Amino acid sequence: MSKPNVFQKFPIVKEEKAGTYYWCSCGQSANQPFCDGAHKGTEFVPKKVEITEDKKVAWCACKNSCTGEFCDGTHKTL
Repeated sequence: MSKPNVFQKFPIVKEEKAGTYYWCSCGQSANQPFCDGAHKGTEFVPKKVEITEDKKVAWCACKNSCTGEFCDGTHKTL
């Protein structure tokens, strides 16, 4: 399995509205932390994320979090 591109070694923290989001898992999207289709032709696929209420989210930007789309601090060990 290929390794994703490390976009940055700290989370992208944003206030998000309730809704559906597609988190970039490959690290190639120009629209981080969201998918823009840059993964096409690779084994990576975006992760569908349902946010049920407006809240602040710490999106994983290193693409190596054990919790997938949400930051768990893994970037500190890269």
